[in-house]
Amino acid sequence: MKKGKVKIEVFVPLGSCVCNFAPFMEKIGRVTSRFKDVTEVQMKSIQSEEAAVRGIKCQCAILDGQITFSEDFSEKEFEIELLRRLNGQTA
Repeated sequence: MKKGKVKIEVFVPLGSCVCNFAPFMEKIGRVTSRFKDVTEVQMKSIQSEEAAVRGIKCQCAILDGQITFSEDFSEKEFEIELLRRLNGQTA
């Protein structure tokens, strides 16, 4: 297994009502809760300077700074890619 934790950056509209991003965060949570000891989840605002620099304009999750999952991502695909990262494989 790869040393360290898999970093997951989650960009959401933090300044808006939580109802705007709760379903998205629930999907993230359903997958990452099974891997809580080996993942690091960071919530970030899509209105931030970092999001602007990276060209992020809508909700997304970025896995290890490389793989981006859009708002309508498949939980199964997210889990498969997370497991690849945890096993030291990259796409």
